[in-house]
Amino acid sequence: MAGPDDLEAPTTPDRLDAGAYRELELLYGERIARCWRTGLGLLVMTNLRCLHLWKKPELFARPEWHTGPTFFFYNLAAPRVVGDRFLELSDEQGTGGASSRFLVRDPRVVRDEIDAARAAGRAEWISRRREVQKELHRLRGPVAPPGTTVIVREVVKVRCVYCGSLMSVSEKHCPECGAPQR
Repeated sequence: MAGPDDLEAPTTPDRLDAGAYRELELLYGERIARCWRTGLGLLVMTNLRCLHLWKKPELFARPEWHTGPTFFFYNLAAPRVVGDRFLELSDEQGTGGASSRFLVRDPRVVRDEIDAARAAGRAEWISRRREVQKELHRLRGPVAPPGTTVIVREVVKVRCVYCGSLMSVSEKHCPECGAPQR
C-alpha cells in the first residue's frame, strides 16, 4: 500500500486522467476546483461536493476508473485528520454515521481547503434550491380566485387513415379528403 511519501503533490483539474474525468458525471454548473492523490486513486473537490475516484484493477484487462463515496457540501460534516496520515469525511445526515478515510500527502492542508470550500458550496446548494423552488412555482401558474370557474378542455385528434391529416374525434368525415372516420 502506498505511504504518504509515495503520493504525488496535489494535481490540477486539467491534469486529470481522461478516464477519471469521464467517470465524474459532473452536475449542471459543477466545476472541478481541486484534486488530490490518495492511496487508491483521487479525491476530487468540485464547487458542490467531494468524491473519490479509484482505479479497479482487473485481471487481464485495463483498470477502469470508478466513483467511490461522494460527499455533498450541503450536508458534509467538518473534515477531520486522523493519525496525521488520513483525512476523514462524513455526511451529517449519513446513515449510521458512516465515514470514509483517505490517505493523502498532507491531510491538514486538504482538510483546510475542503473546510473553506464547504461554506461556499452550501451557499451554492441553497441558491440552486431557491431557483428550483421558484421554477416550480412559476410552472404551476396563477391560482384562480375563489368562486371562479375554470374550464379545462382537451382536444383529442386522430389521423385520417387515408390521407394522414389530423381531425377531431367528433368529426364524422376528414376535412381534407372527405373520407369517413373509422
